[in-house]
Amino acid sequence: MSMEVEDNEVVSPRADLIAAVLWVAFGLAVSIGAWRMDRLEKLSINPYEVPGLVPFFLGCAITVLGVALFIRAWAQGGWHAPTASAKAQDPTLLKHMALVFGWSLFYALVLVGKGLPFMLGTFLFITVFIGVLDRQRQIEMGRSATAQWVRAAIYGCCWSLLVALSFEYIFLVRLP
Repeated sequence: MSMEVEDNEVVSPRADLIAAVLWVAFGLAVSIGAWRMDRLEKLSINPYEVPGLVPFFLGCAITVLGVALFIRAWAQGGWHAPTASAKAQDPTLLKHMALVFGWSLFYALVLVGKGLPFMLGTFLFITVFIGVLDRQRQIEMGRSATAQWVRAAIYGCCWSLLVALSFEYIFLVRLP
């Protein structure tokens, strides 16, 4: 028994089993990292407003969903099933996955909190993310490279502004 995805390609239970292990590891890492954050007791912070509270619960949710995926994949014979489909081993897909992972790490480790204003770092992240990863689709739609990058910059500007303003005025978090 296997599960179908949007483009009607079958995802093997083995691929789900491998993904489940990765999701559980990621969820646990997020939860542990959030739990170890400074609680700011010395500043008399309300326990419901401590840094890391939302990431902790998100990490727990990811872990629980990863465990559910693991159980389902195991029940479907994921331990003995063949490995992932040819699409999962497609070099283009793997390249995009590496770009997403690498660019996200660059954003988290370099662009944010290292002297660059949050809004500018977020603008650069979103603009490059859209500009690079949506390039092929934009070419297929007949858009020029200039139009594509202008569109990516508009999205980057709007979303970075929305995120920054949300953090500052809704969540009351001062950003670097």
